[in-house]
Amino acid sequence: MMNESNIFPIENLSALSAHYRLLEVIGLNSTGDDYDINIQYITKRLAFSLKHPVIIIHRNNTPFLVVKDEAKILEALPEDGLEAKYGDYVYFKDTNEVRFVDFQSQDPTEQEIILRFLQFDLSGEIRKDLRLWQPRSGDAFYNREPVRDAGSKDVAIYNGFIPRVVALPSGGYGICVDITKKYMSKFPLNTHMSNEEFNRLKRQKRRLVYRYGKSWFEIKPDELSQLGISKYRFKRESGSVTLLEDIRNAYNGSMPPHLAKIPDSASVLIYRNNEKQPKGAVAAMCYATYDTGDREVSMLHRESIIPPYFRRKYSRTVVSRHLSKLKHGDTIIQISLNPLSPDLGIFEYPDLQFKNDIILGSSPASKANIRVAKDKLGIERKKLLLSSKVGFYTNSPFERQYMLIPETIFNSFGNEKYFIKDLKKQVNTMHPTTEGWNPILIPYDNRNKTNPLEIGLEIISKLGKKADLMRGGYAVVILPGHLEKNKKMHDETAAMVVSESLNEYNIRASIMHTRILETCYGHEEINGEIKYYIKRVANKKFERLYQGYLFGVAVNQVLLNNERWPFILSTPLHSDLVIGIDVKQHIAGFTFVDKFSKNILPAWDKSQNKEKLSQDQVNRILVENISKFAEFSSEPIRKITFHRDGRVFQTEKEGIESAINFLIKTEVLPTDASYTIIEIPKNSKVPFRLFEVMGTFNIWKENKDNGKVLNPMMGTYTLLNEKEGYVCTTGREFKKTGTSKPLYVKYVSGTMPFKEILEDIYFLSHLAYTKPDDCSRNPVTIKMTDRRINLLGSEYNTQKASLLKSLNH
Repeated sequence: MMNESNIFPIENLSALSAHYRLLEVIGLNSTGDDYDINIQYITKRLAFSLKHPVIIIHRNNTPFLVVKDEAKILEALPEDGLEAKYGDYVYFKDTNEVRFVDFQSQDPTEQEIILRFLQFDLSGEIRKDLRLWQPRSGDAFYNREPVRDAGSKDVAIYNGFIPRVVALPSGGYGICVDITKKYMSKFPLNTHMSNEEFNRLKRQKRRLVYRYGKSWFEIKPDELSQLGISKYRFKRESGSVTLLEDIRNAYNGSMPPHLAKIPDSASVLIYRNNEKQPKGAVAAMCYATYDTGDREVSMLHRESIIPPYFRRKYSRTVVSRHLSKLKHGDTIIQISLNPLSPDLGIFEYPDLQFKNDIILGSSPASKANIRVAKDKLGIERKKLLLSSKVGFYTNSPFERQYMLIPETIFNSFGNEKYFIKDLKKQVNTMHPTTEGWNPILIPYDNRNKTNPLEIGLEIISKLGKKADLMRGGYAVVILPGHLEKNKKMHDETAAMVVSESLNEYNIRASIMHTRILETCYGHEEINGEIKYYIKRVANKKFERLYQGYLFGVAVNQVLLNNERWPFILSTPLHSDLVIGIDVKQHIAGFTFVDKFSKNILPAWDKSQNKEKLSQDQVNRILVENISKFAEFSSEPIRKITFHRDGRVFQTEKEGIESAINFLIKTEVLPTDASYTIIEIPKNSKVPFRLFEVMGTFNIWKENKDNGKVLNPMMGTYTLLNEKEGYVCTTGREFKKTGTSKPLYVKYVSGTMPFKEILEDIYFLSHLAYTKPDDCSRNPVTIKMTDRRINLLGSEYNTQKASLLKSLNH
């Protein structure tokens, strides 16, 4: 057996070097809340305009711009300064300091520069390959030819790859290569677009690929121009041209047939480029793209998931076909065809505790009273939750409960004769209480109201008539099936219902759907009476689907929404308290978890900034909630770990520091209390993979999966360096059709050993509350925070909602 990654080392670093120049950045306010964002903005904007790599480094807290020491770059720098994103106007003062950097350098600052220079060279060289196209800067590269005999009659699949330069654990650099796919319509937009068609495109927030001659790139349409392509004008270096003249030049006189006969009146879409300048695009040259969650490609995506064998093979193919002749200056970058085999460790599974002191485990050292094989763990978790003798660990009487049901569903199978009866039984089996779960049923009109916004307001109106403002409560809201056909419109309706329920009535709502129910239920007429039943077929697929759906709704929409936790850790964390933090669209989310996860406290707050939190806000929420934990904790809270979903900002670090210092000063925390901050981004820039290869074979000659390339085992981890690591929270024990994706963790600051941090994350990922019979990629600190703010932080038209509410009143 051999462990293998998808990182291919660079073999000739000794031949690579560069001269760089330092320019002092003047005018950047280093104490402002938006300092980090401005740094990112400046480097991104300059890199785009200069078409060269740039980076800002710090010396004695002074920022310096680093650029290659080339005259054309220095001449292109803006002499009149550059406006930053937030407030500052900055200037670049040449220090005349030129430094030589050897790409074998071990200096941390120079390594940052080397990474930036190599990544820029890599991307620039790949863009020269006319076989490929890139939707936007920093994105994956895709083949121009779609996959043959794949896709559907309307949607084409384009294979692609993501290349990222990474520092290697033992020194040096490599290229991490992962495989991806793009889904695009086979047909362009209509030559003439109506306002209705364009507005539908806008509502769907659909991105388009503009196939402009040899250049393909992604755009986001803002407007539909009133001018046709023969009248829409803009400036080129050669002077003013019409869009029609421009596309003829782009194709050098040999246009595709459908464009050769395009009329003067063809529609023009307005989009904005990276400089935020308006540009025109020919609608008939634009092709719609699809996300994996879109209805048009959901089935295609399931069928095109890549197993480990082919992902490993395709990564090597990319290196051989597209990365073998890349250059740094005049020197070819020699990339090994043999990927890195990193040093790996493995964590044991934690024991889990259920109600009635039932402890489930699978590791050899487990102290569990129920022990199962690792690949049976998910099945056993679900079995214990469904057992009348076990059930949910957290158990207490319910507060006021509501259930809002579309009339079309309520008047058929969505009532106490059928679905509601089954759901109540499911909830009360897993979470038995004296009074049981017995929600107030509220039908709402979806017969006369079909517009998403009107449906949302109808739900809020009906809830308001039954709500007890003094008591608050929890609600399950069933949305009509037709909303599921448009994911983005569905999400806006769900966001409005969840937000308005909380804001108006202090009711925490969860959302469910009717599609599965409508699929499973059939009906028949007996003696003039309509009766509903679960469809009966030989393989009982509808019965299994229905039972699985009942379980999922009971767990997610009812019990988790009521903050009832299925099981906890019996194996303790290294940390005494772990805190997840995230912010989305002005909603801040926090999840506090103690050493055994016996106490899990979600919290949320409105934020003035949609990307980051202020120091005062972080300080306030931490002081309030850590104090609660300390009051009821039997042991002092000494080790605290913060899990930031995405990037942690300076203001957040300052808020954490001030809160911990205050709590120590006021003796809420002991004097030796310490804290560690890590980042867990949802999508790592480095698409790292691990494979376990069982034996040797010729990868180029075997075209079929021979079963010798496996996903890693759960708990496998590796440290790329002292600040970056990966842990496999998913793996081959939970059989999946695709390739597992190790979770990326960045160590920001603190005192706890990185290995202990990774083990805590791994243990917390075993609290797979949303799907107990499966594994969870993210720890519960991230998963539950994201779950709480996902709908609260989703956008909907608040102005239009307020106007319709006032009209209804």
